[in-house]
Amino acid sequence: MRKEIKIPIHKNHFLKFKSWIDLNLKCKREYEDRVVNTIYYDTENFNSAQDNLSGISNRKKYRVRWYNEDEKNFVYEIKIKKNNLGKKISLKSNSNLKNFKNFFSFTNKDYKNDEAVFFLENINHLDLKPKIKISYQRSYYIFENKVRITYDTNLNYSPLNELDLKNQKFLDNMNVIEIKFDEKNNELAQELLHSSNFIPKRFSKYLRSLYLTGKSIYI
Repeated sequence: MRKEIKIPIHKNHFLKFKSWIDLNLKCKREYEDRVVNTIYYDTENFNSAQDNLSGISNRKKYRVRWYNEDEKNFVYEIKIKKNNLGKKISLKSNSNLKNFKNFFSFTNKDYKNDEAVFFLENINHLDLKPKIKISYQRSYYIFENKVRITYDTNLNYSPLNELDLKNQKFLDNMNVIEIKFDEKNNELAQELLHSSNFIPKRFSKYLRSLYLTGKSIYI
């Protein structure tokens, strides 16, 4: 499992991030930028969101994710958080994105093969509904070849009605820096953080999207 440090900054401070990352000679680009698209799933009562908002130490988020416009190659993901450590469990899909409303249900044929057994063991129940689609552009960097840095911009949120992926978009005025590393590289990550003068803060794109679309009181 790995640690994550999140740093939300106003989008008007883009040059502050750019100056920091460009002047740090130990940082380099890891991949080309790409658009990340994610659909989050939850119970009717938003149990996953409530667990996150309450800060429950052992919690999960359920989602599907694809990159750019490549809707044919999406993956199922369960993001598991235990205290301040996290990991992702993924399962490649053979389905059509048009069937997104049933992805976390017993009717999903992708769960019938042997590869899905481990994934299914980490789902508390198969009665989850699509709640929100989140898209953003992600830039990738690496520090000392050990600590990953991602920078997410142009965040937008679309509430889902289980039938349509092309609903109204809500734009966010925040960007997000994420620093991700193994526990053994904690000192290196702290060195990177101290060089930035940025202030880490708890931030969840899922909770943020529910707030901005009027589904949660989270700020």
